[in-house]
Formats: sequence, structure tokens, C-alpha cells
Amino acid sequence: MTRLSLKTRFTLLIVALVSGSVLILSGLVYGVSSAYIRDSIGESIVERSEHLAMQLDQNMAARVQEVLLLGSLYEADNQLSNNEIRAQLEQIQAQHSVASWIGLLDTQGTVRVATLGILEAVNISHRPVFQSGSQALWVGDVHDALLLSDLLPNPSGEPIKFVDVAAPLHASNGQLQGVLAMHLSWEWASDVMDSMFESNRTEAYPVQYFVLSENKTILLGPQDLIGTHIDSLVELEGGLKQGDNKWQILQWSDGEYLTAISATQGYGMYPGLGWNVVARVPVSKAFAPVNLLQVNIAILGAIMLLVFAGTGWFFTARFSAPLVRLASAADKIKTLQDETTIPEENASLEIAGLSRSLNELILRLKSQQAEIDDLEDIVHTDPLTGLPNRAFLNEYLLHAIPEAKRNNLAIGLLYIDFDGFKEVNDNLGHHAGDILLQKVSKRLKDIIRGEDIVARIGGDEFVMVVKSNSSQIESLLAELGARIVQQVSMTTDVGEQEDAQVGGSVGAAWWPYHSDDIETVAKYADEALYTAKRNGKGQFQLYQPSDTQ
Repeated sequence: MTRLSLKTRFTLLIVALVSGSVLILSGLVYGVSSAYIRDSIGESIVERSEHLAMQLDQNMAARVQEVLLLGSLYEADNQLSNNEIRAQLEQIQAQHSVASWIGLLDTQGTVRVATLGILEAVNISHRPVFQSGSQALWVGDVHDALLLSDLLPNPSGEPIKFVDVAAPLHASNGQLQGVLAMHLSWEWASDVMDSMFESNRTEAYPVQYFVLSENKTILLGPQDLIGTHIDSLVELEGGLKQGDNKWQILQWSDGEYLTAISATQGYGMYPGLGWNVVARVPVSKAFAPVNLLQVNIAILGAIMLLVFAGTGWFFTARFSAPLVRLASAADKIKTLQDETTIPEENASLEIAGLSRSLNELILRLKSQQAEIDDLEDIVHTDPLTGLPNRAFLNEYLLHAIPEAKRNNLAIGLLYIDFDGFKEVNDNLGHHAGDILLQKVSKRLKDIIRGEDIVARIGGDEFVMVVKSNSSQIESLLAELGARIVQQVSMTTDVGEQEDAQVGGSVGAAWWPYHSDDIETVAKYADEALYTAKRNGKGQFQLYQPSDTQ
């Protein structure tokens, strides 16, 4: 029997190892990557269904707020004539095309005034818009136009549908004056859905949406399915549960679809009507990238096998093994792990010299990295309190603005100054003042959330940086301002059986409301701080233009 040479044996071993490694890695890469891609696609469908649900909630909330605002105006001024009220209602209707009809009802349910005079003098006290609307704010679900179908025909020829909003009007003594009612054309919801379709038109997998009522009847979707119960198309209860906001692959009556369902939650004064948004994409289209990945990995794996099989013949075991070990160790240089060392290989003078040189290089890199880390800590940290300093704050704000723009967030700055800190230094000494700064700094740090920072910028001056939605930033600043004043003002043990107490004044401003330049926002927060001090200290002040002297 012919004995194989050592070179041939090692070459065959390398080819076998490489072949096995490629197959295993290809399988792992495909498994991990395909799972990630599937999850990403599924989550994107969930996000779109959630986005449409949020759009529906916000649009309804805007209409509810308009009815409440208009009602409050009529409560405040009930001396207007019918003609004046009608003119106002028609002006509002002209501004909001979704408002098909707006009417003011008297206490008996008779339409006193309405847009275009429609239904005026007609008693609709038997309708929910009066029965429920006279008791409290009421929002009625989608329904056919029973009274207005002939008076307000739909240009498309389809039966017109409405969503109702009604609110009671009260006199100053609390007595019912009437009811303000608005019929919203359901066409606005179609417009919202159409905008979602337009945004998805260029996507590889266009999403189809359904809006379901609380009892799972299709309110919006393909025209031939409107009014159909969703259970006739897919068994949601067996797959997705309403409100789970998760995706699944479900079998519909016309095929297999990646499906997500999101429940509307209401928004502001709008309590919600229990609608659900279902989004679906055919599995074949949704997961086409996964199938393409599988093909590409197979092709790449075949190429790698051919390449390694061809090159394996050119290496011997004597040189390949040491070089592989050196390459593996050298690759770890990127992370500078503590245990990273280069094995001392003596297969040849060249390899031995290379291993020694790499070890020396790693030692130098580790030393340099440690020095860099120490310098960065010194440059960016206040040595007394351990808090970030002004240099860190400036660098942080430089990066925070682009991030806030991407995430549609507001940035609030709170400038903090101690009241009476000089007296502590004068009466108890600078050592006591330092202890006070350290302990109050810790209390300030305990106030902030994980994503926010507090920095000491000098003496007894501190800056807190917080992020939030624009709708919540002012309430967050006010809450933090009150907590800061309370925490700073607490009595502090400064050693040697001595207690010290200072006050705290806080000024705040936020980007981009007060200015789209963060330096200007900082200036405004500082001016608000000094306004707080002028107004008696120990208080929080949000910047007002009058603060600028």
C-alpha cells in the first residue's frame, strides 16, 4: 500500500478541517443571520402597524381637542346669534375637510344651529350623539350616515361613514346649555392609510393594512373586505392575541402571511375606540432576503472550499501550524485583551523573530492605551466630586445634538448654583466646603436617570443635561428643578460634628424650543438661574424672554 507523504497528509488534514469549518461556520452564519433578518423584518412590520395605530389615535385626539376647545368658547360666550355661530362653525368646517357636519344642539336634543343649515330644527334626542354627548365627552365608533346620507352624498358613490364626537356645554353654574356635535368623515382614516402605502411603495415587501373595530370587523382595508369579520380570513386568536404587538406567520384564507397586530391606545383626551391595526406581508416576499442570503452563503462556501483545497497543497505542516497560531494571536491585538500574548514559535529564525516582535508591540500598545485612558479620565473628570467637568460637558453636548435630532428628542439644561456656599467656606473652612460639594454632588447624581448627566463646571456651579420628548420636557425640567432645590437644601454632615446647609437655585432652558443653538440655550439657562436668585433664591426658574437683561 502506498504511503502518503507527510506533506500530503497535512494537506489533506487542512482541507478536511477547512471543509468542516466552512460548513459549520456557514450553517452558524446562516442560522444567526437569517434569524436576525427575520426578526428585523418582523419588527419592522410591527413598527408600521404601531405607527398607523398611533396616527389614527393622534388624528382622533386632534378632533376631540377641537370640539372641546370650541365648546369652551361657546360656554364662555353664549350671547352669539345663530347666524354668528353658524358662520363660525362653517369656517371651522372649511379649515378641516374631515368635519362633514358640525351642529349645536339645545337641551332638548333639537339642532339649534348647524353647518349649511343641515338638520336645523330637527330633534335628534334619540341619537347617541345627544344622549351620551349631553352627559360627558363622547366619541362614537364608525357608523353609516343615517340622517345625513341623502343630505351629504359621497362623491365616490359609496355609502358615507362617520365617526362622531360630542361634548356637553355648561353654564357657569354647571347647568347644561346644550351639546356640540361633530360628524367626522371616515375618509380621513383612508387618507392616513394611503400615506402609509405611499411611504412603502418603494419597499421590497409592500405592507397591506387592515383597521379593525373592537369586535374585529374590518373598518378599513381592501374595498371588497370592508364590513367583513376578520375571523373569516384568519384565526387571530390562535396566533396573535390582540394587543401583543408581536409578529407571527399565520395562514390566511389566501395564503401564508407575516402578520402583526397593534391595538390603538387612545391619546390625550381621546379615550380610544378599541380599534386594532393588522399589517400583513406575504411570507414569500417578506423573507426573500433570507432566501437570497442562503444562496449567497452556499456560493461563498463553495468558493472557499475550492480556494483552500487548491492552496492547501502549497503548505507543509512545519510552517503552517506556527503561522496559524501567530495569526490567531495577532488578531487579538485589536482588542488588547489582558491575556493576549504571542506564542514563541521556533520553527524558523524568521517566525521566532516575528513572535518576539509581536509580543513587544502588544506590550507597547497596552502601555500607550493605559496612558491614553488615564489622560482622558483626568481631562474629563472633576477631581473633587468625580463628576464630569466642563470639558466633558462640551464634548457631550457636541454629540448629543445630532443624536437628539435623529431620535426627535428635546434636550434640557438645568444650571444649578448653591445659595450661601461662601458662608460655609468662611465659617467652617474650605475642607467642610469640599465635603459639602462631594455629598451634594452624590445626591444630584442620584436624581438623574441613566441616560442623563450632571457635571460640575466650577466652584458651586453644576449643570444637569436631560433628554425627553418635546411634549414632556418642560414638566420633566420642573420636576427635576424642584427635586434639585430640595436635595441641595438638605442639611449635610461635613465632619467634626458640624452640619452645613446651603440653598439651591436652578435655571433651565431647552433645545430646540428656546434656541436651536445649544450654546444659546446654555446662556438662557444661566440667565434663568440668576432670575431665580433675584426672585428670592431657593427656587426653579424656566427661561422666559424677560429673563434676558
